[in-house]
Amino acid sequence: MNKLVSVILCTAVVFAPLTAQAGQFNNRLNRQDARIYQGVKNRSLTPKEYRRLDRLEDKNEAARLRAIKSGGKLTKAERYRLNYRLNNTSKAIYRAKHN
Repeated sequence: MNKLVSVILCTAVVFAPLTAQAGQFNNRLNRQDARIYQGVKNRSLTPKEYRRLDRLEDKNEAARLRAIKSGGKLTKAERYRLNYRLNNTSKAIYRAKHN
C-alpha cells in the first residue's frame, strides 16, 4: 500500500508542471474560441472572418500540442512563441469584430 501511495505521489509531482502549463494555454484558447463564437452570434463576424479565425485557433492548438509532445514540457522559448501567437490571434479577433 505504501508503495502505491509513493508511486502516485511521484507521478503527480512529475506531471503537475506539465498540466499547469497546458492548462494556462488551454484556458486562453477556450476564451478566444468563446470570443469568436460570440462574434458569430451577434453577427459582428462574417462567415469568411469566422473561418479565418477558426483556422488560426486550430493552428495555435496544433502548435501547443506539438510543443508539449516534443519534450513533454514547454520550454521558455516555446512558451514565448506560443504566447506571441496567441497575442496575435487575440488582436486578429478584436480587429475582425470591430471592423
